[in-house]
Formats: sequence, structure tokens, C-alpha cells
Amino acid sequence: MECSLTKTEVQQIDRHKYFMSLECGYDVGFAAAKRDWIEHHAQAWREKRQASMLALQREEINRHKWLESEKARKDLGREAALEWIRKYAASWREWYEHEYEGSEA
Repeated sequence: MECSLTKTEVQQIDRHKYFMSLECGYDVGFAAAKRDWIEHHAQAWREKRQASMLALQREEINRHKWLESEKARKDLGREAALEWIRKYAASWREWYEHEYEGSEA
């Protein structure tokens, strides 16, 4: 099973390899660590990372809704949220990937 890994996932596998090697008492190698990480840890790690990203994105949307509603002197609600998605979601996601790439433990 070959899958494409992000730079951050490779870093997670390297970290996993280090701890696996400590536990085993010898260098387990990247391939074994990758296989073990994908089988036992990848899904939970990806879900946690996605949840974290969505929570930060939700904060940005709520901040935008509040600011735009204050300017309009009325609650813009869903309209402001959709505006943020149209205008800023793609660039925010690029920023997130750049800012958090490799910084997760």
C-alpha cells in the first residue's frame, strides 16, 4: 500500500521511528516505522489535526462575522460567514499549512 505523505506526516513518522527504536532497543528503520504509524496512528493523528484546523478556522470566521456585523450595526450571521469563505478560506488554508507545517508534535 503506497500513499502520498505530507512533509508533516514524514516528520511524524520520523518521531514515531525514534520512539519505536528506543522501545525495541535497535533502529527499526523508516519503512517499518511508516508501516506501523500508518496502520496504528495515522488516522487518529489526521483527525486530530483536521479538528484543530477547523477550530482555528471557525474562530477566524466568528471574528470576521463580529467585525462585519459591528460595521453594519446589525448581526450579519451566515451572510458574513459565507463572505469569509468566498474571500479568505483558500488563502487562510495556505497560511495554515505554511504556519503549522512541521510544528506539530
